[in-house]
Amino acid sequence: MTKVREKGSDPLSLTGVRGKGSDPLSPVRAGIGESVDRPDGTLKVRGEFAFSSDLWADGMLWGTTLRSPHPYARIRSVAFAEALRLRGVHAIQTHEDVPGRKTYGLELPDQPVLAMDVVRYEGEPVAIVAADHPETARRAAGLIQVDYEELEPLVDMDDAVDAEEPRLHEGGNVLRHLRIVHGDISAAAAEAELVVEGEYELGMQDQAFLGPESGLAIPGEDGGVDLYVATQWLHVDRAQVAASLDLPPERVRITNAGVGGAFGGREDLSMQIHACMLALHKGRPVKMVYSRVESFFGHVHRHPARLRYEHGATSDGRLVYVKARIVLDGGAYASSSKAVCLNAATTAAGPYECPNAEIDTHVVYTNNPPCESPGAGPDPVVPRRLQRDRDPVPVRRLHVLLDRRPARRQPLPHHRVRRGAPARAGRADALGGRSGDRVQERLEA
Repeated sequence: MTKVREKGSDPLSLTGVRGKGSDPLSPVRAGIGESVDRPDGTLKVRGEFAFSSDLWADGMLWGTTLRSPHPYARIRSVAFAEALRLRGVHAIQTHEDVPGRKTYGLELPDQPVLAMDVVRYEGEPVAIVAADHPETARRAAGLIQVDYEELEPLVDMDDAVDAEEPRLHEGGNVLRHLRIVHGDISAAAAEAELVVEGEYELGMQDQAFLGPESGLAIPGEDGGVDLYVATQWLHVDRAQVAASLDLPPERVRITNAGVGGAFGGREDLSMQIHACMLALHKGRPVKMVYSRVESFFGHVHRHPARLRYEHGATSDGRLVYVKARIVLDGGAYASSSKAVCLNAATTAAGPYECPNAEIDTHVVYTNNPPCESPGAGPDPVVPRRLQRDRDPVPVRRLHVLLDRRPARRQPLPHHRVRRGAPARAGRADALGGRSGDRVQERLEA
């Protein structure tokens, strides 16, 4: 482990051993075209760079998290007297110990800092422990007794669109529903000589960055806290952490420590509030480091999605309309799902001129792990069958957006898309969908 703070040194000096060109605070004075050193390059090449898991402070404790083994359950009680008696254990906290706002979230503060009366996904934090050794903290967490009443989970995104029960949140299971229409779909459908329909499914994806979640919280002399953590949205983190600690933002000081990869997985909070709660409670630095297994439970993932598309084109390959129904599984809490829904809806037709479109997009709550936005959302589908045996480049050039005119979109009230019966159906070849596409050839009278 790289010791990034020697006894009596400045706790803000977390840059490790500094070599030529390795000082992150040194200005780059060379001009355009000059070869300059990366501020962190020398340290990383030497293996001396301090990532967030390498941080250390005098007298620090180790924190760990007790997580739910159930995707959906009611918490009847939490008992931790036996765990507190374990030698080396300094503190155990639950939701009752959160000083300020008990929930957080990037767009909607709907996610508990620590589960209150219900857990909504497997791995949801229930309690946190501080001890003088990481193994002691893990043993204590294993001694905490939680009485759960298991409930039937809602795990299918399509079911969540219509399900009245279980109602995972007060506002229902549909977090956001966007319907975008422009042009005249009915007239365009009559014009189309080739119609391709397909269903596509994207599974949940994990960023699997090399450096699991980790950080070090140090209580400040002013009653605030200094947090050194690997994160992507440092200022957004501070606002959320301050609200839950019931502190003014200026007393929550966050330094972005060495980040071992992110790819969207560090946009939302993981252990930030937990480490700060323990540090302020005990008046001592607290370090938390997730294992690889815990990391999969401890951060947000990419949305699973189901996409149903219908494309209509003329015989020369000109796209005349697209209809799409997209359902995104946002998991148990909102995170950035509302923005992902918007991105998915507004890019569903792809980077092409499409005179007529009807896009219906939902993002729903389920009892799956929370999701956010490693990318903009599910990729738009443009079936290769529309290109037939032609060179795909001219076909795409035919539809490429050439100017910056605003898209002609008209939001309409929420309702389902009704699909007409196919005229003639056949099996498409060389298509990129999970279940294949159906191709309709409209016959001339």
